[in-house]
Amino acid sequence: MIKSFALAALLAVLLAFLGFQYYITSVPDLAEPVSVEDTRFIEQDNSLLVTLRGSEGRRFSVGLRGDVANKPEETALFFISNPDLVPYVYWPGFRSNDEKRVLELLEDFVEKRAQDGAVFQIYTVLKNRN
Repeated sequence: MIKSFALAALLAVLLAFLGFQYYITSVPDLAEPVSVEDTRFIEQDNSLLVTLRGSEGRRFSVGLRGDVANKPEETALFFISNPDLVPYVYWPGFRSNDEKRVLELLEDFVEKRAQDGAVFQIYTVLKNRN
């Protein structure tokens, strides 16, 4: 009987960790209108970083690391889904489903805004790769 309770508790803890991991590594649906809060180019790491904010205040940071100008196909995508809760940087694989979800989010943003700037640059790299 005690073993059953211990096993049930272990399964509950594992499911909670799995849910938390999904929460911090998923691409959020930002409520319209979405605005660019911050844009940075970090020369030391050769990284381009954009922070988007939805109308409800939720933030999503997305970026590319690598030579965007000369070797865009080799740049690595990264994002921080919940920077206020857990500043966990997630590096999805090339052409993965997560990369495609980021592409869809940026596509919605680019279609409604001007086609220039850092968001468009990240969108273009992902669009050409996928």
